[in-house]
Amino acid sequence: MSDFKRISVEHAETLLSGGENVMLLDMRDARAYCQGHDPRAIHLSDTTLRSLVKFTPRQVHLIVCGDEPRSSQEMARYFSDCGFVNSYSLDGGYAAWQARRDQKSKMPRRAALSIAAHG
Repeated sequence: MSDFKRISVEHAETLLSGGENVMLLDMRDARAYCQGHDPRAIHLSDTTLRSLVKFTPRQVHLIVCGDEPRSSQEMARYFSDCGFVNSYSLDGGYAAWQARRDQKSKMPRRAALSIAAHG
């Protein structure tokens, strides 16, 4: 039985800010990934998928991001089925991730710092 979780953009950013034992996996096609992605993201191709499943410790937090909610949920479920205990599907996918980043870049610096400090 799968035990993946859905995660908000804000919660994902909080996990990534902690830095340790967290991976952001971008499962969009190669063209979309090359046109823009979070610098912390790993492109989830067939090759990286096989390597992740084979070599990544099962306690690592995996945040799966894509264009289609169903696809990222299926991938998060797959990781969970492979024994990963912290597998997440990003709610809203890459579009929500990009919108949050765009929103933060338009804020005055003081407001952005306040949001970062309070999550």
